[in-house]
Amino acid sequence: MNINKDHHLILKDVYSYDVSSCHYNILKRFGFDLSKIDKEDKLKRNIQIGLMMRENSNLISLLRKTTTNLIDAYISENKVSDDQIVLRQYDGIIVLIPLKETNLGGMPIDFRDNFEIFISSINKRMYIARSSKGKMKIKGIPNKYDELNYYYENICKINFANKDRIFKRLQKIKDEFLATKSPLLFGIPTEKGKVNIFLKDYGEIEIEENTLKVIDVDDIDKQRYFDFYISPFSKSIVIEFIR
Repeated sequence: MNINKDHHLILKDVYSYDVSSCHYNILKRFGFDLSKIDKEDKLKRNIQIGLMMRENSNLISLLRKTTTNLIDAYISENKVSDDQIVLRQYDGIIVLIPLKETNLGGMPIDFRDNFEIFISSINKRMYIARSSKGKMKIKGIPNKYDELNYYYENICKINFANKDRIFKRLQKIKDEFLATKSPLLFGIPTEKGKVNIFLKDYGEIEIEENTLKVIDVDDIDKQRYFDFYISPFSKSIVIEFIR
């Protein structure tokens, strides 16, 4: 993920679009037999199309090239300049302006969200955003898990119009994070159905989820979690508002 490096770390009022069922619709357009593909079940559909791609390697280049050309066409048709693109994704874009043309050749690009606040991480490889309807979008964060959402939402709810309050609010979020007495905040789920946790004296260990509940929270390296998951966004805010 490469967020436009020319933009500020904090943006307001940006628009997210993507091509719905992109690979399915491309294959359908090229006349492939999709009678056995379950279009309505996204996970199952992607697995089934993945199997088709494994059996026919030519599909990989066909789908990638067609998807790239489709996004290019939407950018061109809507006269979106490079400096209006916040983030270009594989089958979608996040832009500073709403798109007027959203249906080219029967391959529509769907409006997903209007983000009232969009915060890039300090390295511009991750972002958190909050839509005008209060819906959160969190992307690019390695090993991200749901217990962190509360803190990301609180960051996005900061009143950025009041500079004096911004730094107080950031400090309050940090203090609350580091003072929490719930060890459940620090369990990073693994594919084995267990959780990883970072302890001050032992580093990273894998334990059963039930064991996490009896861990002494003071033994957890909370600062490490804060530095990895929260600090990249709080730093962005500080940089934007000390200029």
